Amino acid sequence: MKLLREPLLHFLIIGAVLFGVFHLADAGDEAVPDEIVVSAGQIASMKAIFSQTWQRPPTAKETQALVDGYIRDEVVYREGVAMGLDRDDAVIRRRIRQKMEFVADLAADVEPTDEELKAFVVEHPEWFRAEPRVSFTQVYFPAGAQAANEAEVERLRLALNAGTADASAAGSPLLAGSDFRDLARSEVAQTFGADFAAWIDGATPGAWQGPVTSGYGTHLVRVSERAEARELPFEQIRDAARREWLHARKVQANDALYEKLRSRYVIKVENLPGAYAETLVEAAE
Repeated sequence: MKLLREPLLHFLIIGAVLFGVFHLADAGDEAVPDEIVVSAGQIASMKAIFSQTWQRPPTAKETQALVDGYIRDEVVYREGVAMGLDRDDAVIRRRIRQKMEFVADLAADVEPTDEELKAFVVEHPEWFRAEPRVSFTQVYFPAGAQAANEAEVERLRLALNAGTADASAAGSPLLAGSDFRDLARSEVAQTFGADFAAWIDGATPGAWQGPVTSGYGTHLVRVSERAEARELPFEQIRDAARREWLHARKVQANDALYEKLRSRYVIKVENLPGAYAETLVEAAE
């Protein structure tokens, strides 16, 4: 249903949940005795966890111990909160933030339609294209004292292009190999480094070129074939688009919830550079 997909409805629901929490907190001022209820469902959950851990159901005595432990935890927890022991605790703050963000995630957990996914792919085409692929041969010169000098490398490059030198007999062996066929750009970067991959993006196929450096040393390179990045059929990228769409929606929901909650506060941060402090004030307005 379209109504259930509206972000405004989601935030109204979140607001109602938060209001209920604050209302319950304020109700603590009333003269109502504290009550701890251990429901049948909670007991069943405790027993199920016990059974999963110990591969057998708990005995009656063990079940009573589980209930007693739960009550003890609840009593001590409530008294600790009443004493303010939960304040200024980084672990507790982080856990509560995670729970608040989980509430926002629930609001964003809506299954996208194919039309929404296709529009998302159009907005972010670079995320879903097939990577450029390249085939090339390289001649390797190690870094360090044994490395060939620039003049030697240049003479070899000219000889390779003239057909008077054999690439398989030139340079030094490289563990990664000399001939590479149909490598994705990310694979080139993983093997030789980002700078090498960027250089090979602009290399003209057919001729020996270089030198170019990598983490291994120096290389002469001959690109034999190149396939540019291309759009893929929607059926092939639908699952990836769905994952990215859901992630983006959850990020947006968390940011929107944060901005809504943040607007209730005046933010003051001491001892910060003026420009950044002004940015905080502007964001709060």
